[in-house]
Order: sequence, then C-alpha cells, then structure tokens
Amino acid sequence: MRIGVWKAKNPATSVQIYTEQVVKGLESFGHQIVFFGQADAVPEVDIIWDPSCTGARYPNRKILQTDIPWIVTLHGASNLSMPLKYNFPTFGSQVKGVLINLRRRLMWSWYKYKVAHVITVSAYAKEELVQELGIYPTQISVIYHGYDDVLFHKQSGEKSYLLHVSVYQSKKNVEAVVEAYRGIREPRWPLVIVCPGFPAPVKDSNITIHTTPMNRKQVAGYMKEAYAFIFPSLHESFGMPLVEAMACGVPLITSNTTACPEIMGDAGMAVDPLSVADIRHAMEKIMNDSALHDALVQKALLRAKDFSWEKTARLHETIFRRYTE
Repeated sequence: MRIGVWKAKNPATSVQIYTEQVVKGLESFGHQIVFFGQADAVPEVDIIWDPSCTGARYPNRKILQTDIPWIVTLHGASNLSMPLKYNFPTFGSQVKGVLINLRRRLMWSWYKYKVAHVITVSAYAKEELVQELGIYPTQISVIYHGYDDVLFHKQSGEKSYLLHVSVYQSKKNVEAVVEAYRGIREPRWPLVIVCPGFPAPVKDSNITIHTTPMNRKQVAGYMKEAYAFIFPSLHESFGMPLVEAMACGVPLITSNTTACPEIMGDAGMAVDPLSVADIRHAMEKIMNDSALHDALVQKALLRAKDFSWEKTARLHETIFRRYTE
C-alpha cells in the first residue's frame, strides 16, 4: 500500500511517538509512507491516515478535496467531556473554549460522514466519542498503543522512590499527588515528579520536582528505578506512561475513572482521583505492604505483554486494507 500520512504542526509528545512507531511498523511490513502537511497537495496514495486528532479535533479540510479513503485517529474528546476549566483555565480562554467546542461538535456532525473510519485508543475513548460526537460505534475501532521495549524494561537493583511523570496540565492532578504525599507522616520512600511546566515550587526535602523537558531515555531511567508509579489523572484516553511503568515492573496507583483502570488491569491500585485521602492511603499501602508490592510487580510485567507497537501497527494495517481491497 501507498499510505498518505497527515503531518500536523506541533503534535503532542504522545501523538508524535504513536505516529512514529506505527509508521515504522508499516514501513517494515513493506508499505510506502508519504507525509504531507498544510502546504502540500493531497498525494496520490491508496489511503490517507491522520493520526493527530486530540480533544475532539476534526481532520484538516484537505479531506474535502479528495475521495481517497481517509482514516482518522481520534484520541478522545476530553475538550467536550471535561469541565471547561481543565482545558481552558481562565475566563477569557473559557469563552474561547465554548466557541471551539461548538465548532468541533458542528464539524464532526458533518465530517463523520466523510471519514472512512475512526481509530481510537481505548474502549473508554470509543464510548466518549459515541456520546460526545455521535459517531457510530461500528465506525470506530479500538487499538491500544504500544511501548518502546528497548527503553522500558525491568531493571534489577534497589528501587528508591515513588514516581509521577507527565507534561503539566491541570487534569494530570499533580497538585493532589503532592498534597497526598505530604499528608503521610513517615514516608518510607521519597517522591520524584517529572513534570515539565509544573508551576508551583514545593519546599519539601522528600519531594524532588523536575520541571524541564526530558528525553525518552531519561524518562525511562527514572521509571526503571521507581518503587511505584503514581498517576491519578482526572482524564486519560489511554495513558502511555501507565504502560511504560508496567513494562519496567513498576506497580501503579492510578485513577478509577476514564481509561486508567482499563489500561492498568490488575497491575496496581485504583483510587478516586478527587480524593486526596484515597491517593494517600494507596501510597501508604504500597510502601508498607511488601507482599502486595511484589505481587503487583509480577502483574505489571504480565499486563505489559498485552501492548506492543508491532501489534498496534498490524491492527492499523488490517483496517487500512479493509478500505483498499
């Protein structure tokens, strides 16, 4: 197949990783990839894939210039399903957010008839797309992300801290992680937070916060030395760090909402992300119950085997073939 891949400007890090890994797989299967962007004409290809639609974003208008089957990866609809304050924090931005969301709903009411198929990243995300955008369930396929098994794998040696990793957004709930940890009277492990853009300094000798971007190798280094991974996000369509942590044999503490429990399986503890006490209790339990911790390490490694980029790419290929043969 000759596959056109839409190249968005400044994609989110997770979207960029996802696109690169699927493209790498498709090329290894013998398919030709043609990237194109805003300044380019629609290429002569068998099928077009836009991997970049996040927050209920609709495809580029170039979809209207062609009858080539156009597949869209729609990563979720958090813009529509969450309160405005999480994606548009100020009053001025909330006014703008209302208009953005109205436009996205309007455009999808039309584009859903133009898009050949929608790929999304979890059963939760599929349900969200059906409810928020009215996309037909039969038009949506769920394909999980994979992880880089060269970087993320179990490492022997002493585990030395609790860990949180994210790029700062209010929905990541990082402040609740800090508050919950500071409520522990005698923590057995320090807390390390890797969160580029985290705005508030924290004066606590047991808490280290890295607020500048790190490359994937550096993030993997932190993952492999963590005792547990703390990720009580308020909204995730998938949650790639959850899989990366499990691949390193690191038990999870994550939310009991959105896609988090679906991705975690039985490899950790699910908490109410709106309850600081619930997050704190889970931290205390994972630190003080070594038998539970060791059992979750094994479950994490087992659960991680369900995710691979090769599998992800093969499932994309299957869908692309459906519309070209």
